[in-house]
Amino acid sequence: MHSRIWHVVRAFRPAIAFVLLLLTFAATSAAQTDPRSQPPDESRLLNTPLPDIMLATAGGAELPLSRLSGGKPLVLGFVFTRCGGVCSPFLRSWRAADRSLSRGSTFHRLVISFDPRDSAADMRALAAHVDAADDPDWTFAIAAPDDLRKLTEATGFWYEWDEARQQFDHPAMLAGIRDGRIVRLLVGGSIGSGRLNELVREVSGEFVPSYPLPGRVRFRCVQFDPATGRVTLDWGFALLLVPMAVTAATTLLMFEVGARRQEVGSLKSEV
Repeated sequence: MHSRIWHVVRAFRPAIAFVLLLLTFAATSAAQTDPRSQPPDESRLLNTPLPDIMLATAGGAELPLSRLSGGKPLVLGFVFTRCGGVCSPFLRSWRAADRSLSRGSTFHRLVISFDPRDSAADMRALAAHVDAADDPDWTFAIAAPDDLRKLTEATGFWYEWDEARQQFDHPAMLAGIRDGRIVRLLVGGSIGSGRLNELVREVSGEFVPSYPLPGRVRFRCVQFDPATGRVTLDWGFALLLVPMAVTAATTLLMFEVGARRQEVGSLKSEV
């Protein structure tokens, strides 16, 4: 009987090894994750209302955040003008992706500095740097430190001063806002047209069937293409087959053991 059981176990060794590998990978990733490197927790921040802070725009206007977009959906990004890292490529990719969309003035774009050293003149120069200074659908602005802190806390955006590098550590992130509340976050140093289109569809009230929360979903059953709207199977779907394989192996083992017991019982009856 032990020989038969061993043959069954050997037959399912690849499935067992695959499950153990996934468990080891998940445990190692959890142990080595730097909490500061984690993206904002979108599931906690959804539907959070934004504080109606005062903005000083690059054009010289002062107005509350609630009046900025005139009731339109808003896409909000945080940068600082002295950034020697991700801010410039992030902003340029956002601008390029935005130009590829056909939605124009259906929503507003706000770029706000989180560096208290930045002035309205600095933001005007940044707007000119990405060729958005004369675009009415884009606003570059600053805010008072206390107001800025309220806004970043509401959106889950963090920043820390690194004295050695004389730079801020911070993520690259867009927040989609509708009716003054967060409906979607988009995290990443490069904004592609597909990802931006998906974000804009969401803030515009369209239904987006599926997307992964950043840093939260390692194994996905389906993949959603925002450019085409198609849903396809992802490799995580294979995980659904693991319980089936285990169940099949267990059932086969039970039948094998039962058959062996009946054979032994028959031999004993004959004796």
